Amino acid sequence: MKVKAQMLQAYLDQNKMSVSDFAQEIEVSVADVEKMLNGEAVNERTAYQFIYYFGADKAQKYIDWDAIGKKNPLANEVKEEDDSDDCV
Repeated sequence: MKVKAQMLQAYLDQNKMSVSDFAQEIEVSVADVEKMLNGEAVNERTAYQFIYYFGADKAQKYIDWDAIGKKNPLANEVKEEDDSDDCV
């Protein structure tokens, strides 16, 4: 998993958290948080801890889906519906 580093840094700044504070909060190494802030991929355990900490709805906004070549499975897709059968 790769995250949007600027968004994560903004979160840390807004919450007055150091890299070390955040690493401790999500129970991963400082090196893993530094990887995220450098736009590098992290392992599955770190990704799990990150998503668990934020919750899936919020974490999905931090994940850099383009960088990992995946489509966000939680994204709301706008589906055009045929309203011709709707009753008024």
